Amino acid sequence: MTTDWSTSVAIKDTGNTYAVEYTLGSNSIPSFTNFGSTVIIYNSNVTGSIVHTVSVTDPDISDIATLNVTRTDTNSFFTFNSSNKKIYIASVLSGAVGYHLLNFTLTDACANTVNGTLTIYVANIPPTIHNLPNSTSISESIKMAKLLYTLSVTDPSDPVSCTLSTSGVPFNVRQVSGTANYGIYSNYTPGFNYDTNSSYTLTIACSDGNDSVRGDYSVYLTKNQAPNITNLAASVELSTKETTGTVVYRVSATDAENDQLFYSMTCNSSSCPFTILDSGHVLLNQSISGETTVGYDLYISVYDGKSLVGPKTLTVDITNINIAVNILNLPLGSALTVSENTVLGTAIYPIIIFDPDVGNNHTYSMASLSGSGMNYFAINSSSGLVITSGTVLNFETLSSTSFNFTVTVSDGWSNNTKILSIDVTNVNEAPTFNQENYAIIANEATSGTALPDPVYGVTDVDANETKSFSNDCGNYTGLFTMAPANGSLTFASDYDYDLGTLPKSVNCTVTVTDSGGLTATATLSIKLDNINDNTPIFVPASYTFFVTYGSATGTIIGKVTATDGDLGTYGKLYYSLDQSSLNTTYFGVTSLTGQLYVSSSINSIGIGGSVTFLAVATTTTVTTTTTEIRYKSFIEDGRNVAWLTLSVLTIVAILAVVLWLACDINKRGFPRFKLEW
Repeated sequence: MTTDWSTSVAIKDTGNTYAVEYTLGSNSIPSFTNFGSTVIIYNSNVTGSIVHTVSVTDPDISDIATLNVTRTDTNSFFTFNSSNKKIYIASVLSGAVGYHLLNFTLTDACANTVNGTLTIYVANIPPTIHNLPNSTSISESIKMAKLLYTLSVTDPSDPVSCTLSTSGVPFNVRQVSGTANYGIYSNYTPGFNYDTNSSYTLTIACSDGNDSVRGDYSVYLTKNQAPNITNLAASVELSTKETTGTVVYRVSATDAENDQLFYSMTCNSSSCPFTILDSGHVLLNQSISGETTVGYDLYISVYDGKSLVGPKTLTVDITNINIAVNILNLPLGSALTVSENTVLGTAIYPIIIFDPDVGNNHTYSMASLSGSGMNYFAINSSSGLVITSGTVLNFETLSSTSFNFTVTVSDGWSNNTKILSIDVTNVNEAPTFNQENYAIIANEATSGTALPDPVYGVTDVDANETKSFSNDCGNYTGLFTMAPANGSLTFASDYDYDLGTLPKSVNCTVTVTDSGGLTATATLSIKLDNINDNTPIFVPASYTFFVTYGSATGTIIGKVTATDGDLGTYGKLYYSLDQSSLNTTYFGVTSLTGQLYVSSSINSIGIGGSVTFLAVATTTTVTTTTTEIRYKSFIEDGRNVAWLTLSVLTIVAILAVVLWLACDINKRGFPRFKLEW
């Protein structure tokens, strides 16, 4: 025996003496006492369960308490507690079926060691099918995949999967949707035939991955019973007034197996207006409003997926058969003509129909085959009267003047459609003035003088129209001449405002006429202005005045008079003198009256002297005339010649008196002036 003192505790005790006695003997090898047999456990045992307790011994009784057991393997399914020498399950054993060797080392106090191995066998508990064997009966008419049986299978530790071991049969085993269970199913369209194979034995295998168990399930087919139509043959009535989708009849059938039933139908007419649904409802699938067939035989069969029964007859008698309405007055032999500018709403054509079915309500409609036709025409839906509508027809602006329409009349059950052709014809349309009133201003003028152009705006939608103008100015029409081609005006005679008899303004009605005789009128206002067109005239043309020598300033010496043919402002005269030929301005004239007077001393002219100067008559627009004032004998005045012969004696007498006076004045020493105009 060897003693290890390295871990001893030293105690200091001074002054005491101790005795130590060693007894020496031979050492024995320790041993495992319970590794001889295999330990069997099941994979269903739970984690933490005690598998085995390691038992050891040592011949040296004193060593037993200090024996040390250690585990030397790496198996992860188990764990060992060296303190209590117990082996535990460390993890789930579902995948640990089989033998497991756990290695241990045993050491005593003298470092004697011994190795030992414990064999553990993890055994599997196979699954259990709780509800096999079993059996069921199904109809041979089954077509759909069907769950026949749900398996009850358990396993304490492992998941289980089941399969169908029997091959070549119209069945399968699969997990039931939404559960962990497995079920036995018939295949989709299994093709069962009782006469060929009336039963099946199915072997189902269920495995937990370690062991498999089996069980049998028997399927027995029952022979299909044919369906039975319970309400055919039959007959029904159907009115032509019924609409598409109307249920004509419902076929009833029974089936012992409650199989899904499928209906089929044929008809004695290729244009049969009926169909049958899988529910057995016979429907009208197209309109029969115009139907002329008095009835139909429908041959109906039913099929349950196995047996076809029928056909059986359903007779449908058609009532209220309608005789189709007919348009009598279309199409036309030639297109209907409608004049442009026809008033909207004008009736242009009535649609005439024939319908032997008294009491039918008729509806009319019209559609254009040429695009824009419905912009101009419409049909009364109740009366069938075709009218102009929408936009007034204008031949000149239409892209096409021919229209084709389909006219349709319906009696509620049948329709009749015919073609209506319409041609739009051109008509002469009146010209138009662009405005109602025109105005011009003209001056008085001589015959033939053109008046200002009123610039008539005349339009005519008719192409290449010839237009003629005329005027009516009432009592003054004769004053003017109008050119027919363009309406221009000239004076028909001299228009002299100063005569005082002619109007200052004239209102005329101007008429334009096209080649078809259609007219338009407008008002022309003519304002006639007076102009300063006459020159003043002195009467007489020359004047002679005698002025006494020494006459004082302001002395009136005579008066000049001029006339002017213009009326009004233009006829007002203003007088002045032109003495530019004289050295001095001797005389003055009153502007408005023409009265002459001495404006400065005339003594410088000298006694017996004479001067000649001009008198000027001026209008407001400075139209002037002049006359001379000069010295001359009386006989030189041409205006006196006409009456000179008749008055010669008088003149001689007057001259004698004048000469006498002159001599008398000379004797007295006064000068004499002779002033001529």
